[in-house]
Amino acid sequence: MGEGIHVKLSLQERSVPLGRLSWALFLLLSWLTVPVLAQPLSTSPDAVLLQAQRAEQQANFPEAERLYRQVIEASGSSPLGAEAKLRLAALYMRKLERFPEAQKLYEELIKEYRSGEIAAEAALRLGELYERQMEKSTDPKQRNALEQRALEAYRRVERDFGSTAVAKGEGKQRLDALLRRIDERHRNHPAYRFWDILVALTGRQPWLSYWVAIVLFTLIVIALLTPLRVAWFRSMREMKKLEPEVRRLRERYKGQELNEKMMQLYKEHKVNPAAGCLPMLVQIPILIYLYYTIRMYEYQFSKGFFLWINPWMAERFPGIVGANLGQHDLPLLILYAISLYVTQRLTPVSDPAQAEQMKFTSLFMTIFMMYMMFLWRFPSAFVLYWFLSNILMTAQQLYYMRQEPVPAVPATPPAEEKTPEPVPAATAASNPTKSQSARKPRRRR
Repeated sequence: MGEGIHVKLSLQERSVPLGRLSWALFLLLSWLTVPVLAQPLSTSPDAVLLQAQRAEQQANFPEAERLYRQVIEASGSSPLGAEAKLRLAALYMRKLERFPEAQKLYEELIKEYRSGEIAAEAALRLGELYERQMEKSTDPKQRNALEQRALEAYRRVERDFGSTAVAKGEGKQRLDALLRRIDERHRNHPAYRFWDILVALTGRQPWLSYWVAIVLFTLIVIALLTPLRVAWFRSMREMKKLEPEVRRLRERYKGQELNEKMMQLYKEHKVNPAAGCLPMLVQIPILIYLYYTIRMYEYQFSKGFFLWINPWMAERFPGIVGANLGQHDLPLLILYAISLYVTQRLTPVSDPAQAEQMKFTSLFMTIFMMYMMFLWRFPSAFVLYWFLSNILMTAQQLYYMRQEPVPAVPATPPAEEKTPEPVPAATAASNPTKSQSARKPRRRR
């Protein structure tokens, strides 16, 4: 019995440190887990986005803005973050009318994604933002500027994101609605009525009437400019006749004296070296006015087609071929550039020393004009006019300059007169007539 008591006491003595160790472990774990349990459960960004939408529906806009910002910070550049940016920008635009902040968010999304549905949606909403600003503005000039910016934004959606569902759906609807509104506002303008008459002459047929109207307009402009161009062609022909004399003056004179002699020569033969400037100066306001009238009639031109410029080809070559005459078309622009280079190269040069410089100038002007027209995305109706105008002007030039002019001034200077040899006095006395004839120089035939 004593042994049993002794064993029991020994077990109690051993259990004392084990119990203390268990209590120590329990306290340590409690100290570690209490702060964790005290923290609230973290909410996922999807749940926060739903809360933000719910707050926006309840017109709690500050809370919705805070939650959208929280999702953007948590999601970064993920699609969820992009959706939060789109919703926050829409909140700024539609509810709070904080247009600059909304514009900044849309531009960030376009720059970040560049392509796809998100960038297309941002570009589309940017156009909507300009339209909302236009509705709020009372200044007519500002309204027109905002309307043009909205139109460019919708065109960008069609041009850069044409394969997206946004461009094919709401983007196309908004662009058509804006063009229709502009078209209705300009219906009473004289230029609009003029184009409408030209289109109506052939029955408003999509495959015929619109490009025929451009051809008729080109013929009218060329007919009006023909007297000026004929005067220029005559002046160029006269200057071409004077090329030998100009060459001789360049060999004999330099600097200011050369310029004076050349101006004197032109004055004697009644030639105006600047005669070709007038037709070019007259065409500049015509081109500017034509561009704005085509923009004015753009909604109607979007109903017209020309050869390869049609919806069927545009679907197979998106971004290259235009769907109608109101859109940009790259093949037609290339044809225009070729016609411009040929026209400039066939232009006669009165000064042979400028022939090499003219080659470089023609190439530079062709590349420059092609780049600018591609950058500004000129409608194919305007490019078609310019292309036809180049062809007709080149034909006029070849017709009036086809005959090679006969030089009016001899190409070589007259031979120097020889001094007569002295005649002996006896011979001169015996034959005075012969002596006098010997003293006279022979007349050149």
